[in-house]
Order: sequence, then C-alpha cells, then structure tokens
Amino acid sequence: MSPITAAKIRARTERMGAYGVRAYWFSDRTRVPWLGGVPSVRLIRQGESLVAVEPMARFTGACWAPEPSMPLAEFVGKVLTSRFVSHTPRTPPYHVGQPMPLLWVHPKCVLAEAKKLGEEEKKQRAAQEEQERAEERGYARRAAALAECTARSDPDREALARHSARLPGIQQVIAQTADMFLTRVTVGWSVGDSRYSSGIPLVNDHGNLLAVFDPLPLAGGPCPDFLLNVGLPMLFPTEERRERFEEHRATGERLRSRRALERDA
Repeated sequence: MSPITAAKIRARTERMGAYGVRAYWFSDRTRVPWLGGVPSVRLIRQGESLVAVEPMARFTGACWAPEPSMPLAEFVGKVLTSRFVSHTPRTPPYHVGQPMPLLWVHPKCVLAEAKKLGEEEKKQRAAQEEQERAEERGYARRAAALAECTARSDPDREALARHSARLPGIQQVIAQTADMFLTRVTVGWSVGDSRYSSGIPLVNDHGNLLAVFDPLPLAGGPCPDFLLNVGLPMLFPTEERRERFEEHRATGERLRSRRALERDA
C-alpha cells in the first residue's frame, strides 16, 4: 500500500535477480511512476476480476503497438510459460502518458524487431559503402583526367598514343566505346601510366577517361585499387583475357573487404 520510488524498486529487483529470483511487480494505481522501469504491469478491476492493461505490446513491423487488456490469470500464464517476456524496445515504443522502457511482448516480436533493425543496418551500410565508392570513383576519375592533361604537354606521349592506336583489335574497341558513350573516342596520351596496369586508356576529346583496354595486373597479384575505384568499363580482346582480369579483380575486392573489416574493428 505504501509508495516506492523507481530507484528503490529497481534496486530491489536487482538484488533478487542476484539470488536467481525473477521479480514481477503489479499495481492497481492509476499513476505508477515505476511502471515499465522494472518488469511490471498495471491492473484494473472489472467486476470481481483483475485485468492487466499495460504495458503489453506487439511489434507491427514499424513500431510497438499496445496489446489488448487481458485477465490477470491469462497474463501470468503467458509470463510463466515464456509466451510473454520483458523486453527493452530498440524501436520507438508506444506510451500513454509516460515512456515505457520495458514492455511485455511475445518472443516472436523480439525476433521481428531484431530482423527489421538488422535489415535497416544492412541498408545503411550499403548506402554508406556506395557513397564511399562514389567518392573513390570521383577521385580516381579526376586523377586520370589530371594524368591525361599532364601527358598532353609531352609530344613523345602523343607518339606513344598513336602507336598504341595501331595495336590489333584497338580500333574495334574504340568504336565500341564510342557507341557506348555516344562521343568521339581516342587513345589517351597517358598510355603507359602504371595505374592502367599495362592497359590502354580510352578518352574523349576533353581527356576524360571512358574505358581501359586490356589491363593485366601482375601475375598472381590483385587488381590495382585504381581499376577497382574508377568504375568504368574494362574491355578485352579475348574472353580468356577477361577471365584472367576478373580473377585479379576478385582478389583485389577480397583484399579491400579485409582491409575495411580491419579498419572498422
């Protein structure tokens, strides 16, 4: 009959828990300051019976909604058979008049909330990773444009580009790239840059990189970060060369994923 503070009732609950005793608290008062602060339920009288009215809840897929009231005997039966568990919601809980840190919920609702949160975290990670990849693409393409601009001040690089434009299969690839981007395409003067991994850069009239022809990472090594970051087509004279490159790309992606995990750890 005497009132108790939320701090004291939590302390009593914790002491009993330390001895392996689970404590559940009941009150038929209209205002219960510790309701939801410990495993607890508010009761009302209906005729000769007691009815549990809050804080029971179910997970709707987006938030917690109140469960209908139920006879006290039914509530106790659900608690003792683990069909109701005391749960701290991780998504916005309902509350009437005061927040409810602890709710009585079915275990499947706990799992549903965890699944929803897991999916949201996965989407957030994917969005963050895509943003990071977009930043890496921007940086790589700016670096390629700067390399091309610098190379165009060297006449010897022009001769090398003209020589590369006569290699077998290069004209077909240039035509393919032109159709892909609907613009004129030439061999970049920055050909021979180590970032292309022995491949040939294909650029537009402004010197912007559009594709790389026949890059070949070092035998047994991963694909260079630049080729992973730039996010542009890699074109090959044969399917065998493409498959060899894809093996290097897969190795490079695994190494990047491992570095990312180590960085986040």
